[in-house]
Amino acid sequence: MCGGVGEENGRGAPVSERALSWAALQQVEGMGAGTMLRLGRAFGSPEAALRGSREELVGRGKLSARQAEQVVGMREKLELVQARIEAWRSQGIAVVEMDDAGYPGGLRALRSPPPLLYVRGTLTAEDERAVAVVGTREPDRKGGRAARMLAKGLARRGLTVVSGLARGIDTAGHRGALAAEEGRTTAVLGCGLLEIYPPENGMLARQIAARGCLVAEAPPETRVNRRLLLARDRLQAALSRAVIVVQAHGECGSMVTARHAVQCRRMLYGVPWSERPFSAGWERLREMGARPIGQDGDLDALAEEIEAGAGDREQGPLF
Repeated sequence: MCGGVGEENGRGAPVSERALSWAALQQVEGMGAGTMLRLGRAFGSPEAALRGSREELVGRGKLSARQAEQVVGMREKLELVQARIEAWRSQGIAVVEMDDAGYPGGLRALRSPPPLLYVRGTLTAEDERAVAVVGTREPDRKGGRAARMLAKGLARRGLTVVSGLARGIDTAGHRGALAAEEGRTTAVLGCGLLEIYPPENGMLARQIAARGCLVAEAPPETRVNRRLLLARDRLQAALSRAVIVVQAHGECGSMVTARHAVQCRRMLYGVPWSERPFSAGWERLREMGARPIGQDGDLDALAEEIEAGAGDREQGPLF
């Protein structure tokens, strides 16, 4: 397996001015990916946005007066931001900026791709061949088994398994991928890389980092919250060529991931269930156009179909 992002950016190479500027802007209250990108477009670059006057930040950048004041104040804190980044890097966390060569191309299908990614482990070119395996946090025994077997089988066929490190189906998917010889898996977190959630998956997170990577768009000390969990769902879809929902209720995070899969032109699959409460989830997936796959289906054919039918991925620069 060739090296990639994480091995290179987690140590040694200096942090670029652009990455430092994004990281500084990220410290401002209410500054999510969409607002950061809007600022970057309005000023031509995050570096220029960070140099903007209060009046320009409010007018051209459409920030609140409070946010503009915080942006101006960040200019005096760049050394502190730099020190924080170096501390993260010393703990094996890479800071990947959206113009870096190793930034995942699939994320450009999103309306608001994260300007920065924080990565522990190694994100490689092979991880462009990925499939998300997601579902409820409270599966029954059959659902957990189906997730493990699907993930293991697809990982054995060279696909990286993407999921969200949550309890239930996500955990089963990650474990299934790790059970495959040389299987790779990517965990997308709704928290920072130093605040693993749920805490009982701390050992699993370390295993994933050794055989794949952990990815987050929030700074490493950020605790889990609902906004980040919902934002994580879009990353799972965009990082994958296809999304498989194993078991889900009618309304849950997995349905958000499924909707993002449709919006990003990813293939969408679901495992049919006739038993409640998961039958409602399958019906919603069918309405979205999900294709059914059996729990014991032909994984060779499924892997080939995912490879052949991957959606379009926009690669163009945003600035």
